[in-house]
Amino acid sequence: MTKELKLFATDMDGTFLRSDRAYNRDKLATVLEQFDQLGWIFCASSGRQLLALEELFDGFTDKMAFVAENGGVVSYKNQMISAQTFSTSQIDSIIDLLRRMPLSPDGDFLISGLKGAYSIKGVSDWFFDKAQLYYANCQIVNSLDEIDDTLLKVTTNFPEDKTRECESFITEELPYVRATTTGFTSIDIIPDGISKASGLNALVKHFGWTADNLAAFGDQMNDYEMLEYAGTSYAVSNATKEILTLADNIIGSNDEDAVFTEIERIISGK
Repeated sequence: MTKELKLFATDMDGTFLRSDRAYNRDKLATVLEQFDQLGWIFCASSGRQLLALEELFDGFTDKMAFVAENGGVVSYKNQMISAQTFSTSQIDSIIDLLRRMPLSPDGDFLISGLKGAYSIKGVSDWFFDKAQLYYANCQIVNSLDEIDDTLLKVTTNFPEDKTRECESFITEELPYVRATTTGFTSIDIIPDGISKASGLNALVKHFGWTADNLAAFGDQMNDYEMLEYAGTSYAVSNATKEILTLADNIIGSNDEDAVFTEIERIISGK
């Protein structure tokens, strides 16, 4: 029996976005119009910062919800619902650990905030250039003291075959953090207890709904808790093995606009 779905949350990279990091704007406009009539909500649930997601969905932000920073920031129709933050001293400790740990990324890390994203002088060109594909208002600063922002997350890279090992090491070393693999070589370091599931739970409670009203779409391990929490879960066919095993349903790939296809099927009642 189909649950009464009202909230549709989808991961971005590898799930909703095609490999060229684009999506069909005309289709989204149609879906959002239909959702408005049905009283449903479309939510972008991503490891990306809120600022970058708002740029990605320019023209649509007043019609949708966002769970950004892997659950650390939640907003709806341009209104903030919750934001989980790090103190400057906590960020400093995270950076210290990254610099001295085995397989250290050295200076290749990014600190994400509400107003921008920041690397410290010494970051490599390739890392900073890549960060600008996913983060808005990227800046290089001399030290943490120069950052005037609400600090939310640290993201970095490790060798692909070592990401899970490094994820566990960071989480075990710092009791106030949770490190999560976001795909291939990337790891996000977020406040302990935060996940896309916790962010969506805040959104669900905001509307007086339950997890049974949530449909979630994902492809990577930072989607695991979200798919586990959702009343109905979907994995795109290009998802990791663990996500394919977990999901209630497997749909087409991100390059086939599979999320749109499934949402359109649900709207039609087929």
